[in-house]
Amino acid sequence: MNWLEISVEVDDDESAEVVGRLFDDWGHGGAVHEQLLFDEQRVIHGGSPVTMVKTYLPLILGHEERRLHLEKELLRLAEQYPLTHPQFRELEEQDWATAWRSYFQPQRIGERLVFKLPDQNIPALNDHIVIDLEPGMAFGTGLHATTRMCLLCLEELVRDGESVLDMGTGSGILAMAAARLGARRVLALDSDPTAVRVARNNVSMNRLTEIVEVQEGSLDSLAGMPRPSCDGITINIVAEVIANMTEKGLT
Repeated sequence: MNWLEISVEVDDDESAEVVGRLFDDWGHGGAVHEQLLFDEQRVIHGGSPVTMVKTYLPLILGHEERRLHLEKELLRLAEQYPLTHPQFRELEEQDWATAWRSYFQPQRIGERLVFKLPDQNIPALNDHIVIDLEPGMAFGTGLHATTRMCLLCLEELVRDGESVLDMGTGSGILAMAAARLGARRVLALDSDPTAVRVARNNVSMNRLTEIVEVQEGSLDSLAGMPRPSCDGITINIVAEVIANMTEKGLT
């Protein structure tokens, strides 16, 4: 699967925040902020460092509508904020994964959760839950604001021995967090076979295969199974899809 990179240059924090919020809402996995090198004359005259704000869209059915919406909103924002015309670049799967990986830094979310890449070393942290994450093409990394909110809720709500259903698991980040926070059983579903492969690899890497079961499927695929009983459900996808799920009986 190929990806579309959308990038905009901004030269102040407010513009970066505004564009970042737009990308959080409409991009796949949120926004990436990359500080660019700037010339000496810009510094001498009090200029701010230039920041490149990027997001990515999977080139699948429906991506053109999202691209057009982002382009329209960026042009509208350019009337109010100093930002460049958006640039578009198509990336193959491996190029995308390599480009994204270079931005990821270990990060702590909430009181105890810490996420890092497998080859990143961090100091020993007492009473913290460290999860290795190789997001691959699924991109669920905790960078997105909604992912962070879900993780904060899990940290507060998951109790030992509970069961959790994770719809649209992506990289498996929420499913693994639920397991490490005490859930005894987690069913993680995703309709994207790439995400399923990535999530399974992450679950195995963190030695959680006895707790987390990753399956390819959606709400419709649950219809043919015995009605699953769970104490909590995590769904970190767009609101319209969640609303549709509740109309179909997901409660």
